[in-house]
Amino acid sequence: MKDSIASKFAYAAAAFFFVGLIVSIGMRPPEGFEGVPPLSVVLTTVAFLIYHLAMLPVIAALPSPSWAKGSGFAWIVVDNMLNMLSFFGEGSEFVTPLRWGVHFATATWILGASWTQPGAFRWVGVLVTLALSGITLVGPFLNRKSVPQSLGPAALLFIVWIVMAGRQLGRSEAITQ
Repeated sequence: MKDSIASKFAYAAAAFFFVGLIVSIGMRPPEGFEGVPPLSVVLTTVAFLIYHLAMLPVIAALPSPSWAKGSGFAWIVVDNMLNMLSFFGEGSEFVTPLRWGVHFATATWILGASWTQPGAFRWVGVLVTLALSGITLVGPFLNRKSVPQSLGPAALLFIVWIVMAGRQLGRSEAITQ
């Protein structure tokens, strides 16, 4: 039996991540606000929360070492907490460095899940890991306003990798725990 459920979750995650990127770039949510969150913050938060939750079955289903899966699950938990801090108006001076720090957990999971796979999926995962880790390390040297936009190329490459993960899961046997 193919793992079509996890595959569909991967495709949904890629779509919601893309939507979240478009909303956050196009509507520019404010860094901090008082009171009710603006529409841009609500839309970005909802898109990214759904994206992260859709990634849970993908992390569980992709073959990878337990340390990599642990990093993937830790990434989801921490990033969702940071999404909620942003939703409540906490400024980027606190949230952005934490979000960038948790990208190392994301990169660890991607590398662990990619390295066990053959072909393009492995090498695209390695590129995502390098791009994500590299831009995270360079982040403090960039203008604080340009930090989120600098993640763009790594984010687009990550979307490609998530779609590839969905394709891989659609062709592989379901993992039973």
